[in-house]
Amino acid sequence: MSTPREAKHAQRREEIVLATWRIIGRGGFAAATMREIAAEAGFANGALKHYFASKDELLVAAFRRTFFRINERAARAIGQMAGIDAVRELCMQMLPLDAEREMECRVSVAFWDRAATSPSLKKVHADAHAIWRRWMEQHLEYSRAIAEVTSDVPDEFIIDEILSAVTGMQVLPILATKAAPQPEPVRMLDGFFDRLRAAASENRPSAEPIGSLQSPAPLPVA
Repeated sequence: MSTPREAKHAQRREEIVLATWRIIGRGGFAAATMREIAAEAGFANGALKHYFASKDELLVAAFRRTFFRINERAARAIGQMAGIDAVRELCMQMLPLDAEREMECRVSVAFWDRAATSPSLKKVHADAHAIWRRWMEQHLEYSRAIAEVTSDVPDEFIIDEILSAVTGMQVLPILATKAAPQPEPVRMLDGFFDRLRAAASENRPSAEPIGSLQSPAPLPVA
């Protein structure tokens, strides 16, 4: 159990992360200076160093908050689902389909901007994607066991396609204009999974009894 001092420290860190979110949402990564973040959070200039040693450390905390929020929503939506439906639901939670998820995408884009030149931030991103990849692998293994997926394409490549497509869908709506309108991410996502299912229905082998299958592990939420 944390002490009152530790709880207060954690609360203030959360307030600073939320302030960072708001600033990035309004003005992007460039606007998120330590001075502006301190003012937004109601702290004196220079006070943030007691909670975050650097802007990079703060950006990592903002990115991890996004990662776990996505997982929390996905876990609630997935419930007892397994296979393609579960993978689709995780992807849905990554897309900017409402104000909350659009903010998360903006934070992710800001993080990627900085991570492009920071090996330590690249590792944070790689670690998060490794968790998603392993989780998707389990669900694709389940899908193959019940003959929901029969593609000759290795699961590794299918996951590459999923994560590459979703990453693009996170960015493009933020850049949308009248000349370059927002794509329809749900339609594109459903088209991909429908094609996976269609390939299986054309040549469906015998499936393992569902009761004999091991359920995939849940998503980490903290």
